Amino acid sequence: MLAIDVGNTHITSALMEGVEIGQVQRLSTETCLKTGSFFEHLDPESARHAGECVLSSVRKKVSAIIIRECLERFGRRPFMVANETPMGIGNRYRTKDTLGTDRLVNAAACHHLYTRGERPGIIVDLGTATTIDYLSRGGDFMGGAIAPGLVSALRGLLSAAPELPEIDISPVERLVGATTRESIRSGVIAGHAAMVESMVSHMARNRKPRPLVVVTGGLLPVVENRLPKEYIRDGHLLLKGLAVIYRYHAKYS
Repeated sequence: MLAIDVGNTHITSALMEGVEIGQVQRLSTETCLKTGSFFEHLDPESARHAGECVLSSVRKKVSAIIIRECLERFGRRPFMVANETPMGIGNRYRTKDTLGTDRLVNAAACHHLYTRGERPGIIVDLGTATTIDYLSRGGDFMGGAIAPGLVSALRGLLSAAPELPEIDISPVERLVGATTRESIRSGVIAGHAAMVESMVSHMARNRKPRPLVVVTGGLLPVVENRLPKEYIRDGHLLLKGLAVIYRYHAKYS
């Protein structure tokens, strides 16, 4: 089965065997839109074995391209995961029509693979936006926080202060920058990690049992050295969540 996650800036996909992940591939959403194809950019092995596809998307035009190609290649639509899809968790978010499906999929993965109803969970997704979401012990998605992602915040800074230099997006080892570039890296990268840790700490305060924290997202490698060791790192939580939901749907539908 091929799991496909269409985010704001990238499409991430992988062949799945249960929740075991094969080679992960990333494609710019803009490349897909410009060429009108997703599968022509996929490696031949994945394209050959993609008869069963599960898809989550926040970009409607990209979804339309993938659905069309699945129909042309395999004669069937991909299994579309939406907010209404049964996932084995509750949804207590008040404005469900504005909730990104990716946040729910991550929560479902956290519930089924990590917390299993034994404790609450906090899920941090480091992407175009950084989301920090709370999952109750009983498996209800309660909501959370949305902040500018690390790169989005940097782009905003450089746009507002164009005289500042560009920086490398890579892990920061020391906080006290001795140059302007080092200082920006410290503030943007290490500062983002500090924001995440502080938000998680406040969200977890007075919760019993203490929530399990799972961190994921494309920018996880950039900040994981600045995050507490007890946080679970799972860079492919959403792809695993798609596989879990697909299996859950097949079992209970």
